[in-house]
Amino acid sequence: MELIVGTYGSHLWLLELGQASFDVLATSIFDAENTSYLALSPDKRYLFAVSESGDDSGVYSFRVHPYDRLKPLPKGRIERLSEIRGISPDPCHLVYIPGYFNQCGDPDNGALLTADYSGGSVTLFPVRSGRIEAAAQVVRFEGSGPVPERQTASHIHHLIPYGNLLLAVDLGSDCIHVLRLFDRSVRPLCDGRLDRELRLERLFDIPAPKGSGPRHLVFDKGGSHFYVITELSNEILVYSMPDYTAAGDRPVLLQRLPVGDASFPEQAGGDIQLSPDGRHLYASLRNGGDGLVLCEVLSDGSLRRIGYQTTGAHVRDFFFLPETLPPGEHMAVFCKNARCIQIYRRTAATGSLRLVREIGYGAVLGEPVHGVPYSW
Repeated sequence: MELIVGTYGSHLWLLELGQASFDVLATSIFDAENTSYLALSPDKRYLFAVSESGDDSGVYSFRVHPYDRLKPLPKGRIERLSEIRGISPDPCHLVYIPGYFNQCGDPDNGALLTADYSGGSVTLFPVRSGRIEAAAQVVRFEGSGPVPERQTASHIHHLIPYGNLLLAVDLGSDCIHVLRLFDRSVRPLCDGRLDRELRLERLFDIPAPKGSGPRHLVFDKGGSHFYVITELSNEILVYSMPDYTAAGDRPVLLQRLPVGDASFPEQAGGDIQLSPDGRHLYASLRNGGDGLVLCEVLSDGSLRRIGYQTTGAHVRDFFFLPETLPPGEHMAVFCKNARCIQIYRRTAATGSLRLVREIGYGAVLGEPVHGVPYSW
C-alpha cells in the first residue's frame, strides 16, 4: 500500500509500504507548503490539501497517478493542478464533496470546504475537473470563550458532513456550528440532467461546556451519537443526535469524560477516531504524557475509559488503515514533534494497541502531521 503524508514544512511525501511489514520500500517528495491536512476524491484521482501558512495560507489540488512502471511520468506520481492563496488564514481541515458544481454531469467536479482556524470561517471552493476555483462563499463566525489565551475569537478546527448538514467545530467559541448544505440553483444541462450549485446556510449552534475548546469530532456508525475531543479541558464530550421529529430538536450532551493527566498542565487534546467495528474509541493527548486514550463504547453510546497507549510526541492526527491489509486492524499515528509515523496493530477483542513499525523523518523533511492511504 501507499501513504501520502502532509507535513509542516516544504514537502508532501508519497511512501510505498510493505503490505505485511510496513517497511518503507520507496519514497517520493513533492514541493508543497505546510500541508497539514489532506483529502482524496472518492475515486482517488485527485488529492486536496490545505496550506496552513498564516496570512499566505491557501489550498492545493493534485492529480494522483497510479503506479505504472511502463509509463514514466515527467511530473511524477503527484502532479499539482491548482493553488489558491490569501482567502482566510490557517485552514487546518478540509472536506471534499463530489458531484456539485457539475458541468454536463462531469464526475470530476465538486466542492471543497475548509475549516479556517485563524480566520474563524468556513470557505467553500468550486472544483472543476480537479482544479480549485476562486472561493464561492466564506462563512465567518464571531465569538469568544473564557480562556483569554486561546478564545478571543472563533477558531474553526474541524468539519464533518452529516447528511445534508455540515458540523463546524469552533474551539474559540465553545460550540459546534450546524450549517445546511443546500443547492442555490438548479439548471438543466446539455444532456438533460440537472446542475446543482452548493451553498451554506447557518442553522443553529450546539453548545459545548465553557472553556472546553472543542477540537475534533467523530460520529458513531449509526449516526445516533457523536464524540468530541476538547483541546483546553481535555475531555471527551458525548452527544446524542435527535430524530428531528419535533421543531427545535437539538443534540443533547450525555457525558463529559475527563481524559487528561493533571501531572502535565500543558496537555491538550488532539484527534479522535472510532475503530472500524465501532467498539472502541481513541483520542490523542499532546504536550506532556503524550499518547492515545482508549475507551469502550457502551450500548447506550456512552464511554468507559479502559486504557492508555503512550506514543511519540505530539500526535497531531491518526486513523485506521484500510481493511485490505493482513488480518488485524492497523492504525497510522502522526507524531509531529517526534518527526515520525508510528504504525500500531489493534487487538479487536480488547482494543489494545501494539507498536509494529516506526518511520522516522529528518529535520529537513518537515514534521509529519496527517496523511491519506492510497491504493489502486
